[in-house]
Amino acid sequence: MPGWARAAEVFSDPPGTAPHPAELRFLPPGAVERRRREFATGRACARRALAALGAPAHGPLPRDARGAPVWPDGTLGSITHCTGYRAAVAARAGEALALGIDAERRAWPLSKRATNAITTEWEAHQLLALQGELGPPWSTLLFSAKEAVYKAWHPHARRPLSFRDAEVRIQPVDEGGGVLAVRPTRLALPELSGGYRFDDGLLVTVVHRGLTRPVRSAPPRMPSDPQAHRSPVPERAAAR
Repeated sequence: MPGWARAAEVFSDPPGTAPHPAELRFLPPGAVERRRREFATGRACARRALAALGAPAHGPLPRDARGAPVWPDGTLGSITHCTGYRAAVAARAGEALALGIDAERRAWPLSKRATNAITTEWEAHQLLALQGELGPPWSTLLFSAKEAVYKAWHPHARRPLSFRDAEVRIQPVDEGGGVLAVRPTRLALPELSGGYRFDDGLLVTVVHRGLTRPVRSAPPRMPSDPQAHRSPVPERAAAR
């Protein structure tokens, strides 16, 4: 995690956690208790992350027309939840351009059909090159990374995004984590950095972009050989 971001995570829903009264209308009609709990706990994590920034943290987090959380003025962030895990990340808009998180409780790869649906041609070669490496199921990591990317890009995109609007480079550091690099394939969206961690079947990915680097106006090209990305990295950037 970059120094300008804050995170909060829990591995269960604390007793008594409830949505802010103004958030109740954003729950689907007839939402089951499990859905209400994960919704409430995810937003409780978001408020904890905002409080760690020193930002307003007591008000509601509504949803926009596409279902994404609306963060307090001057902040941005992302929320995720899966079985046995809820988390949120937040940052000040004056320090961050994009920030996204995703979590998956999955210890097996995606089906071949699902993998083909989310990969670019370059990413398909990359997944082949990663076969035999210790770590998470690589196709599941690719899916999780793209989920985090689309949350990070949401404020910048003018339309819904497809899985092939992003190309993700995966660089393992060890079997429990590694680093990510993301480029847009078609739209003028910011390149992203990030990382992932994988422990006991829980995969968490985070991607981000601070305001210290210029935003490219057109998508750059990646090297054609996925093996070219297997160079050592100076430090681990695991997700938090």
